[in-house]
Formats: sequence, structure tokens, C-alpha cells
Amino acid sequence: MLSRIYGAVVARRNAGFNARRRPITNVAVPVISVGNISVGGTGKTPVVQAIVRLLQSQGKRPAIIMRGYRRTSKGLLVVHDGVTLRTTVSNAGDEAYLHAITLGVPVVVCNNKAEAATYAAANMPCDVLVVDDGFQHRALHRDLDVVLIDRQSIEGSLLPGGRLREPLAELSRADVILCMGDVRTHEVIALGYGDALVLYCAIEAHNAMSVDIPSRELHAAAQVVAVAGIGSPERFIQTLERLQYTVVDKVIFPDHHRYTANDVDQLCEVASKRGAALVTTEKDAVKLQPLMFVNGAQRTPMYVVTIHAILHDDAFSALLVQRTSR
Repeated sequence: MLSRIYGAVVARRNAGFNARRRPITNVAVPVISVGNISVGGTGKTPVVQAIVRLLQSQGKRPAIIMRGYRRTSKGLLVVHDGVTLRTTVSNAGDEAYLHAITLGVPVVVCNNKAEAATYAAANMPCDVLVVDDGFQHRALHRDLDVVLIDRQSIEGSLLPGGRLREPLAELSRADVILCMGDVRTHEVIALGYGDALVLYCAIEAHNAMSVDIPSRELHAAAQVVAVAGIGSPERFIQTLERLQYTVVDKVIFPDHHRYTANDVDQLCEVASKRGAALVTTEKDAVKLQPLMFVNGAQRTPMYVVTIHAILHDDAFSALLVQRTSR
């Protein structure tokens, strides 16, 4: 019953945008949205970063706009201005901060993505905007809609009973559908929703590197304690196993968890008891790292697994060029 009520509300909202009864903001530069139709982790962060790098290889100057989920700040905030990092991970939110320190491009966060886009287009050194998690934010016009689909999305049901933010039929709004995990392109094409470019997106994990300087690689077969506060921690565990690490314990926190000194005490105790290294995700590392060092010394070895999305497709590259040329 609740899912039907939720579905009716979503349908009414979308109908308003489709009929142009709801206002849609246009900005002075092209906008690329990267999103999904489900809650939880589907791989948006590495896909956003891959698209930013692809745009840069095409001579573009991208900026990222996003909500800055679970940040402590309010209102519009410039996380990175294209030259300098301008705030903390707590103020920015873990994903926005990770984009900023990894890519060094302008990053602007605001609950109202249309407001963030308007500000970034007018004030940041950019000629294209990439919206992280923008598929449902229809108040902002976009020139390209990229949507990620995983197995739970295809087989899921609407909130609150399931994970879907929208019915699968809303994939008809997408320009590009990226199949993640074990989802294959023919499955999505067979759904018959629109004529989007459907591609498989591989996610490539690299051996864990230590957070100290100089960084060191964690050798295969090492015993590790997995630490994760992300939407799909089970995928992180599977990644560690594919990298041939021996997961002797795992400590799972809620998605976008704000780590405390007590959390670090717990992690160090588990690592010491198990005689293992802590291994975590990039999003968790940016929050844990400041707490892991006391007087410049690292309390216990901690390593980070980096993830990259593979988007080497000529048709996708050509579509990017077409939609970002004004």
C-alpha cells in the first residue's frame, strides 16, 4: 500500500515536469547528470570521476555539483574552487570532499542543485557541469542524463518496500544507461524503455595502498579488517576477496557515517586483536585519516582500495562531445 502511494506521488511529480507545469532552470553551460533510480550504492562516485576525466581529455573544464549528503554545513558551499580546497570533509560531506581532493576541479554543494548549478556556471572556472546524483532533480535542465542500473534496481520494487526511487519505466528519460555489476546490456534493452545508449560499465579495483607517506601497497593474501560506511558494504567485502586479501573481520557502519575518536579506538582494538591491517574505502578514508594520526604518528596501519570506472567507449565519448558543444 505504501509503495503504491509513493508511486502515485512520484508519477504526479514527473507528470508536472513532463508537461512543463513545474519550473526548470537552465544555466549558461551544458549539464551532465549522473544518477540512478534506486537508493544505495551503485557506483556513482567512480563513474562521476571517470566522466570528469573524459571531459578533461576532450579539452573541457568540468565542475561538479551535488547535495553534499550528511555534511555539517548549511546552504551553498564551495568545496573546491578549481585551485584551492576551501573547506573540511565534515563541512563538505565525504563524496564531495573526495571529488575535490582526487580531481582538483570546482565542486559546489547545495541541497538545491539548480541553485548550485547557477552559481557554479556564473562563478567557477568551468564550461560544463557534472551533477552527482541528479536523475530525480528535474528542476535543473540537463543536456545528458546518465543512469546507473544494478541487479537490485532491475529486480527491486518502489520505496518504502524496496529500493526504487522511481518505476523502471522512468528509464525512458535516460540518454545513457550504464549496466553495473552482473547486469548485462541485453537485459536492459529487453525492458524496452526508450532508446538510450546502453553500455556495460566495469569497475576496476586497485590493490590497497597505505595512507602514510610514502604510501605502500598491501600485498595479496594479507590479513585485513574491512571497514566500511557505504551504501553497499557487501560489494566492498567482495572486492577485497577478489583482490585476494584474507578478510579476518569486518566493521560496518551506516552509510556516510561520521567517524569519532571512539570509532577509531574500536578499529585499532579490532586490528590489534586480529593482527591485521585496516582496509577501507576512499570515502571512508577521507574521514578516518585525520583521526588515525596522533602527533604525526599513525596509530595502526590503514590501507585504502581505489576504484575506477571503465568508460572507454567511442559512442559514449562522441555523445559527450555532441551534448557539451554549444
